[in-house]
Amino acid sequence: MLELTSADFGTERGARDIAQRIDELVEVRRAPFGTKLPPIRTLARVLGVSPTTIAGAYLELERRGVAKGQGRAGTVLVRRNPPLGAARVFHMFPDQTSSATHDLSTGFPDPRLLPRLDVKALSAAALGGEARNYLNRHLAEELAPVLAELLEVEPENLSVVNGSLDALDRLLAQACVPGDRVIVEEPGFPPIFDLLDVHRLVPVPVRSDAEGVDPDSLANALEHRAQAMIWQPRAQNPTGVSTSERRLGELAELLAASRPITVIEDDHSGLVSMAPRVTMRGMVPGPVATVFGFSKSHGPDLRISAIAAGEDLLAKVVERRRLGPSWTSGVIQRVLALLLTEAAPTARVESARGLYAERLELLAGRLRDAGAAVTSTDGLNCWIPVSSELGVITDLARISVVVAPGSAFYLDGRGQPHIRVTTAAIDTLAPGLIDVIERWL
Repeated sequence: MLELTSADFGTERGARDIAQRIDELVEVRRAPFGTKLPPIRTLARVLGVSPTTIAGAYLELERRGVAKGQGRAGTVLVRRNPPLGAARVFHMFPDQTSSATHDLSTGFPDPRLLPRLDVKALSAAALGGEARNYLNRHLAEELAPVLAELLEVEPENLSVVNGSLDALDRLLAQACVPGDRVIVEEPGFPPIFDLLDVHRLVPVPVRSDAEGVDPDSLANALEHRAQAMIWQPRAQNPTGVSTSERRLGELAELLAASRPITVIEDDHSGLVSMAPRVTMRGMVPGPVATVFGFSKSHGPDLRISAIAAGEDLLAKVVERRRLGPSWTSGVIQRVLALLLTEAAPTARVESARGLYAERLELLAGRLRDAGAAVTSTDGLNCWIPVSSELGVITDLARISVVVAPGSAFYLDGRGQPHIRVTTAAIDTLAPGLIDVIERWL
């Protein structure tokens, strides 16, 4: 509990003054997340004010995102925004000033396999739409039916935003308030953990195995009364695991038996994932929002991800977005519609999907033959257990190979040592790559 005495406060005893002073004391004392504030009546006696005044102060702290009331459990401090320089995303990659010949740390798609954006396609997209005003619908009429067929939803349940992280950011803002708990996979994608920090949300980690999220782990997490769950159904980053149909049913059954929560499905690999698309839509009582990414299949520069969700949640996202970017460029939306419907770019994406699968198996298969417990079967990355992250990363750097440290994919940087190797751009294995990794298995 945060210890507060009358000496900690000035002569002013208004609710706002008390809230301001508590806010300052929290900062000075670096009080950790989850610390309880004194009961309202206790602090009222200490400061010689009415309980109503302390209740008002606590409400002001909630408004500021400093504290959150939890009913009979009292009022607790919630997570504050960390300095952006300390965000996990900046520690996800090794030193980018190195001149490594083989940079296998990024998780990016192979630019050589992306569909080409030729002048003809860009011109057709630019000329194809009507000039519209600022109140224009958020989804281009050329793209709406294509996405509706792809994601098997009605057009009114669809919108597009500027990438998958933008989608997660906006969905969390509408589904949660500071202090809420959110179930996340660990190891997981570091920017997702950073988003929870930014929104002052409490991560509840769940572990996974070769079929997806572990049911026992999810059952335990649901006991924490989470408000939402972020789940990568396919090509989970960093593990490269896709959820099996059997596991999907097990997880949905657990969620159906629990209090309703918002399930956010981050299908970031989209059309280059080899596994069948799965969704909890229609299987659980709470809202389900599917984020479907096109960066890995059609290129990061398109900056488009689709959101499929119920009308209530989607309307909140669209309405809030009107106070910012408002919409995603209609020209870019029409470019994506062309790329998704024309034969040549469609064939190119299908070819890329097959090549990514071959490249992943090229490395994962060799390591399995060497006795490594590699479960990666989908996506652009291979998740490899090692005896020492520092040892293998140092030895790989000597042969000009850079990989991502597994510790970056854990909430607190501590977990079983792994490395994440991006296989997307591997035509052939770098000389010595297998030998070095095998020494550290």
